[in-house]
Amino acid sequence: MVNTIQPKKPLGQHFLTEPSYCKRIVHFAAVNSDDFVIEIGPGTGKLTQLLLKRANKVLGIEIDPEMVDFLQTTFAEESRLELIKADVLNQDWSQILERFLPAQYMVAEGKPGIPVKVLGNLPYNISTRIIKEMTRIQYRFQSYTFMTQKEVAKRILAGAGSKDYGFLSLVVDFHFDRREGFDVPPGAFRPMPKVDSHVFQLTPRTSTFPDVNYEFFLKIISSGFRHRRKTLWNNLTRIVADKDVLLAAFDKCGISKMARAEDVNLEQYLCMTRVLCLPV
Repeated sequence: MVNTIQPKKPLGQHFLTEPSYCKRIVHFAAVNSDDFVIEIGPGTGKLTQLLLKRANKVLGIEIDPEMVDFLQTTFAEESRLELIKADVLNQDWSQILERFLPAQYMVAEGKPGIPVKVLGNLPYNISTRIIKEMTRIQYRFQSYTFMTQKEVAKRILAGAGSKDYGFLSLVVDFHFDRREGFDVPPGAFRPMPKVDSHVFQLTPRTSTFPDVNYEFFLKIISSGFRHRRKTLWNNLTRIVADKDVLLAAFDKCGISKMARAEDVNLEQYLCMTRVLCLPV
C-alpha cells in the first residue's frame, strides 16, 4: 500500500525508506524503553516501526490526513502508538503532553517527569520554522533529533568563523547544545531529493542566560548579519546611536572594529547584549 501513496510536494514530503538509516537515527537518538517519543511527520511509518520496538510509547504528529489513515491501518494492533492529525507549528504542547503522558508522570507547568524525546524527518520547506518553534519550548523535552536538508543543518551547527554561521546558528546555540550526526544520501528517500540530508541532535542547555535580554539579543544578531559583507561595527551603528558607547562595548567584549558578524562567537554577542541593554 505504501507505493500507492504519493508524496505531496506542497507539504515538502520525502519519505525515508532505507531501513539502515532508520536504525541509525534511533540509535543516535539513544531511544530506550523508558522513553516517550514524539515523532514529527511519521510519513509511511518506517521510523515509527523501529521506535515502537524501543520506546515506551510513541506519539506521531502528522498533518497529512491520507498518511494518518495509512498509519492507523498499518499499526491498528499497536496500542503504544497514538496519532494526531495536526500542524506541528500550531500546537499547545502542554495539552499534548497531558494527553500523551500518564497523569502520574506530569509535574508542574505541564512539564513531563520522565524522558520525552522528539524525533523527526522534517519537511524541507518548514524545517527552520519548526526548529525555531522548538526554541520556545526547549525544556519540555529531553532531546530533539532531527533530519533536515544538509544546507540547513550546516547553518544550525556552524560555529563562528564559518561561512554557514549566522542568525540561525546563534539562536539555536543560545538554547541548545548542538551535536553533529551523519549525512543521509538522496537514495534513502522516496522521492529522491536533489540534496543530501543530515541528522543532528539538540539538547537543552543545562545553564541558561537569565541576565540576558533575549529580545535585545535577537535585535543585535539580526542587525549584525543584515549585511554580511559589512563590519559588525557598521551594522550596529544603525541601532546604537552613541558610538562611544558602542566602542566601549566592543572593547569590553574583545571584538575588533574590523570584525564581521560571522567572526563573533555566542559569548561575545551575549556580552554585547549585556553591555548595551542597560536599565534606563
